Amino acid sequence: MNLVIIFFWLSFGLLAYHLLGYPLILFLANLLKPRKKQRTNEPQQHFPSVTVLCPAYNEEEAIGAKIESFLKLDYPKDKVKMIVISDDSSDRTNEIVQSFSGQNVELLIQKPRRGKPSALNLARSELDSDFVLSTDANSIFAPDALKLLMEKMLSNPRLGLVSGELHFMAGEGQKSGEGLYWRYESKIKHWESDLGGIIGANGSIFLIRKDLFEKVDPQSVDDFERVLTVLKNGWKTAYEPRANVFEEETEHAGQEMSRKIRIVTREWYVLERNPVLLNPFRHPFVCIQLISHKLLRWLFFVFVLTGFVASLFLMNNMFYKIIFFLQVAIYGYGILGLLLQIKERRLPLSTVPAYLVAMIWSSMAAFFRYLARTRINTWQPVR
Repeated sequence: MNLVIIFFWLSFGLLAYHLLGYPLILFLANLLKPRKKQRTNEPQQHFPSVTVLCPAYNEEEAIGAKIESFLKLDYPKDKVKMIVISDDSSDRTNEIVQSFSGQNVELLIQKPRRGKPSALNLARSELDSDFVLSTDANSIFAPDALKLLMEKMLSNPRLGLVSGELHFMAGEGQKSGEGLYWRYESKIKHWESDLGGIIGANGSIFLIRKDLFEKVDPQSVDDFERVLTVLKNGWKTAYEPRANVFEEETEHAGQEMSRKIRIVTREWYVLERNPVLLNPFRHPFVCIQLISHKLLRWLFFVFVLTGFVASLFLMNNMFYKIIFFLQVAIYGYGILGLLLQIKERRLPLSTVPAYLVAMIWSSMAAFFRYLARTRINTWQPVR
């Protein structure tokens, strides 16, 4: 068989497997697995102590609402407290947090500014609880979020970490497409959890045993590396889709690009520090998850480029010619839509193509930043 044809089908086959095949396998596997008996909804009797950690940098517009949502949590007040770690904020963040003193809310200031992972490392010395709930400053808790996470955690003594679900609140006009992506991502996590565990938590809401809340690298992706650490230590992870936080969706896909580049660059380093989890003999399910869910996504741009170039060289055949021009149309429309979104203008039906183009570019930029050994400790929030 022609080598170019092999490249074409291999490229599109891997893309199809990552986007559709892997989720379909998870879905079918969940359908076929034996069903556990439903537990009766007995009132929760045991409430372990929890420390809520919330790093914040210049979050004066969001931190007040965040703390208000913490105060409304349906959890015994004597069992939970919140520590806001201000990353040397220069706005009114510190002042707003201090206005809640005496309400189980404490302020810890990191000087000089060193980023979220360092802020969480700093807070480790302040922990005197059984569990840690890690969250973001712009994520608003549902009142029952902590109780549902704890109920899930206590349902299995081998659970070390439970992630909740992030929902994006729709604002005026069209958005970036991030909300659609997260619904897709959340469904995959749900299916993975039902089969054995997740490999990535939602950084906006996850509960972890304090003893497993280890010090992380200053440029770590906290919600990814902590999950891998838990798994590496022989504990299990899970997903609780009923435990919700809410954020506002970004306005356009361009806003997501810098965030995605930063996250994926640092995720490469996280995997580099945890290579044992890619050993299929020691961690078969986790290995499959990391390759299918993470590695293929980080290398998405490779298969897009090889598939595009292969179809270009095969244009003497009508089938491949149609595929080539379909790609040109989708990517071209996505690029145009992305450029117009940045200028606060919209093309009809361009949200998904624009988001796709943004993700292709982000995965490529992140890969080359990783190869260049770029270090990213601090960043400006998208909002």
